[in-house]
Amino acid sequence: MADEVAVMYAGRIVESGQAGAVFRRPRHPYTWALLSALPRLDGSQGPLRFIKGSPPDLGGLPPECAFLPRCHKAVNACRQEPWPPLKELSSGHWAACFNPVYQEPGED
Repeated sequence: MADEVAVMYAGRIVESGQAGAVFRRPRHPYTWALLSALPRLDGSQGPLRFIKGSPPDLGGLPPECAFLPRCHKAVNACRQEPWPPLKELSSGHWAACFNPVYQEPGED
């Protein structure tokens, strides 16, 4: 098991930190969506979640966040500013997002 993890989207790190913190409290919408799409191991049945849209063309990335077209948390800054830099949101937990997630995966 890893002590630290980094989640990448379109060739960039969008979230990093202690593995437990990233898996329990994901802050980037892509990380949250990935963890929400995992099948449940407790036997609960239900439809699998998926991330809407398609991955970006890596040869023609936009200057703003490449996850923008697929993001359910996008705000005006996401559309108007360059890709956000990694920012420390809590001790050792970093995310590149103007509107980080503050809920557990699977909560709606």
